[in-house]
Amino acid sequence: MPWKVVPVSEIRLAFVHQVRSLRSPVAAACRLFGISRKTGYKWLARHALASDRPLVNLSTRPRLSPRRTSDDLELAVLKVRDLFGWGPRKIHAFLRTTHPGLPSVRTIANILSRHQRVHPLPAPPHTCLRFERAHANELWQCDFKGWLEINRQRIYPFTVLDDHSRFLFAVEPCLDQTMLTAWNALWRVFGAVGLPNELLCDHAFGDHNPRVRTLSWFEARLIRLGIRPCHGRPYHPQTQGKLERLHGTLEREVWPRVRRDRLDHFAADVTHWRTNVYNVLRPHEALNDQPPLTHWQPSSRSRPSSLPELSYPPHATLRRVSSGGDISWHNYRFLVGAGLTGELVQISEQDHDIILTYANYPFRRIPLSSLSKGTIL
Repeated sequence: MPWKVVPVSEIRLAFVHQVRSLRSPVAAACRLFGISRKTGYKWLARHALASDRPLVNLSTRPRLSPRRTSDDLELAVLKVRDLFGWGPRKIHAFLRTTHPGLPSVRTIANILSRHQRVHPLPAPPHTCLRFERAHANELWQCDFKGWLEINRQRIYPFTVLDDHSRFLFAVEPCLDQTMLTAWNALWRVFGAVGLPNELLCDHAFGDHNPRVRTLSWFEARLIRLGIRPCHGRPYHPQTQGKLERLHGTLEREVWPRVRRDRLDHFAADVTHWRTNVYNVLRPHEALNDQPPLTHWQPSSRSRPSSLPELSYPPHATLRRVSSGGDISWHNYRFLVGAGLTGELVQISEQDHDIILTYANYPFRRIPLSSLSKGTIL
């Protein structure tokens, strides 16, 4: 049989009975149990006051804490936490204007921990190289968020974010992840706030040619609006880290608080959070705990009513893209992308290179020395 471990409270009770019942001297009983006489008299007095209670250690917490955070402030902290799902730093930045003498961020973290409101985030796997554009509308980021179920239907939220200010332009629920769906959502955003200089999106929005740089249908429309398309490396979501961070915020702060019974209810709740909470109230750590609205301004470039027509310089050498996504020039064939089928592409020579340009955007440079007839370059 295993050894039985006697609780300390029972040992203390045995000491009390050694003195009270067996009439042992206190000094002798203390030597027998290996405790000091001061400790022995303490447990004898404790037993005399409440003989029916176990002789366990009492809490060392002070009865009075004059500097303890007030109950009203604790309730305010918990209310903000339950309403928005924010962490200690954001709650501190949000309450410091309305609560004079607000304690430190660490104290707010202790309040959340004491009331079981904190769930630690996993540490990043490695350090990433961070970047940020200097001004609003220099670069936007867009991507589809992973699906969630609304009224037994899969929905893919399409998000659009300003790189400099983190201003969130759209969280639009979509039924698929096609280029056409993404373009229609972007077209509405362009009409509301203007055009960016550059758009960073996932590699899925580009032309899937592993050998050469070609253009997709989506990229061609951006170029005609004067927007430079760019992409992160395949299988490298860190390039769009701001969007990935936003998508994590959606999962923690928004999805648990929105209605999912109908698509229009879901869209209304998400729009309310984007326009009334995220952009105007929610403190952002990368913006010195200020909301995105304080760092964003509308673009000076407004969206035209329709997609501009292609225009090239007079006497430019032009070729029309075939159904296979290539053009011919002096018996050479160059890939330009199936997204440009039926469009005109300009061909020019410069510094011993062939330059392929769509609208005013040069997208391929081919050395003359690499030209070979009979193959598609």
